[in-house]
Parts: sequence; C-alpha cells; structure tokens
Amino acid sequence: MKHASSQTVKLLNEERALLMSLAAKRDASYSDVLRLGLYQLAKLDGFQTLLLQAVQARLEHVFEVEAVWQGIRVEETPDSSQTDIMHTGGL
Repeated sequence: MKHASSQTVKLLNEERALLMSLAAKRDASYSDVLRLGLYQLAKLDGFQTLLLQAVQARLEHVFEVEAVWQGIRVEETPDSSQTDIMHTGGL
C-alpha cells in the first residue's frame, strides 16, 4: 500500500465551517474536499503531469484498500482482466 502522509492543517473557525459545509453538501470527507481543491489548483496552474500522477496514485490506493477490505491481497489478483473491470467500473 502507498505511504500516505498526515499533516495538520490549521484553519480559522470560518474556514473550518466552510470546509464542513462543503463536505456535508457533497457527502465527502474533509480530505476529499481539500484534495479536490488541490487538484483544481494544479489544473489551473498547468501541473497536468503531476496532477495525472497524483490522481493515478489515488486510484491505485483506492483499489488496494478495496482489495484489502475484500480480503484479497493485491499481489494475488488472479488475472489482469478482473482488475481492468474494477478500474473501468465495468462488469
């Protein structure tokens, strides 16, 4: 599984309230809302390559976590066609 760092983000009460409101409206976590903002800024500032790398790493992390939840070790995935289906959302 990928290494994830944890940072303390110091927010003003008003910023925290805004973050909570956005997260509640989107039924998302605070981290998801912050991540979305990060991705939007990266796109606006022309960091497409880094943005694509970050999004790909996030997708891989999500698939790894899903596999752990299902009790499957990622290295033991029997054939790539099943992971292709998972990655594309197809059945």
